[in-house]
Amino acid sequence: MTRVQTKLGTIRGSRQNNYDVFKGIPYAQPPIGQNRFRHAQPITHAWLGERDATQFSPIPIQPVNTLESFFSVKNRVHLQDEDCLTLNIWRPHNIRSDQPLPVIFYLYGGSFVNGHSAQDLYQPDAIVQQEPVIVVTCNYRLGALGFLDWSAICPSWDANNGLSDQRCALQWIHDYIAAFGGDPTRITLMGQSAGAMSIQALLQQSDVAPLVNNAVMLSGTLQPDTVEQARRKAHEFQALKSRMFPDIPWEALSSESILTLMSAHQEQYGKSKGLELLYQPTATPQMPMTPYAVLPCPVWMGVTTAEGDIYIKNEHKKLTPTQFQKVVTRAGLKVLKADDIETAQQQRDYITQHYFLEPFQTYVKTMQSHTDLYTYQFDWSHLTHPLYDSAYHILDVAFWFGRLDIIAAQGADVNAHEYHLSQRMIHDLCTFAYTSQLQSLHIEYR
Repeated sequence: MTRVQTKLGTIRGSRQNNYDVFKGIPYAQPPIGQNRFRHAQPITHAWLGERDATQFSPIPIQPVNTLESFFSVKNRVHLQDEDCLTLNIWRPHNIRSDQPLPVIFYLYGGSFVNGHSAQDLYQPDAIVQQEPVIVVTCNYRLGALGFLDWSAICPSWDANNGLSDQRCALQWIHDYIAAFGGDPTRITLMGQSAGAMSIQALLQQSDVAPLVNNAVMLSGTLQPDTVEQARRKAHEFQALKSRMFPDIPWEALSSESILTLMSAHQEQYGKSKGLELLYQPTATPQMPMTPYAVLPCPVWMGVTTAEGDIYIKNEHKKLTPTQFQKVVTRAGLKVLKADDIETAQQQRDYITQHYFLEPFQTYVKTMQSHTDLYTYQFDWSHLTHPLYDSAYHILDVAFWFGRLDIIAAQGADVNAHEYHLSQRMIHDLCTFAYTSQLQSLHIEYR
């Protein structure tokens, strides 16, 4: 065991061979009761006694995510609960008080409806064993609870609750990470997919930018809902509740009922393979945000070469051309003829090009003359293994976190090249966290 004394009280974590882990530390008041549909509220009072931080907390409520077991070593069942706003801290041993370490704060992806910080993929043990940095992960609210515009249903409720969770966690890190040996003036925000989009939204807020030193954004470009779009979705959700649970107040709806409403809401739009962000950040007067905004710190961003391959794995998983056209139309993207999006490969290529590569290239052009910008491309694949025959969305995260055991668990050979590549990526990441610079403006990982 290892203990840290903070202004909020003593926190007891787990001591490993050469690093410490603190799990399930609350960073905000529970988002239940009067806080259920409101922005996160910081913790203001110290707890009594010693806080046990040796186990992950419950995860945010969310629908089943088949990808989680694929990106895991073992199938695990995690308790879901709305009281989930906690963070986790990994730090190496032998931290010197006169040399606090940079902090990497990672935000998971999952189309804003799935994901959590207890997932195998996001355990950064390998990072803190290789490099002198501190890594923090957190849970944030998802789906309707996190990203529906509740202010359209009740004026005293809020939009962007999930973003407010992330903002509250960032403030907690800034206020208390020094007790763990971290440097609050050197915080790097890092996220993938929805996590990368969250970073873009957060850094457009004037009270967030001063807390962040760098940003690392993997495979995600923000296109926030307008006020009108968000209010329409909220009213759709409200109509479903009036039909399905007419006699139950919003505050009394169970978590299961919220998930039921989310499922019914998605059914109105049809299948989207995670391409259609029914719940996502919303531009509001309180949280203004625009697409392709210039960010106020050094940025490192990139993509994988075959992002779309994970969305449409085979012919049995593809969308009908008509449904595919509906999804991309609502996303404001180029609509192709049915013949051009009929096969799984055509749909995969469309997703890679229009959902990822083109927005990435546009964003790079926007920012490169305004801030220190670095880019990367991930092109590793395992051509002899059918599960890893292209560099698709999320696959690079296993290398950023050193979780090659996840790839091995699927029966793929992991050799010296893979370990070297992962170690190189981790080293580059931590170099950026330390110096806000990289040796090359663009890096290829393959």
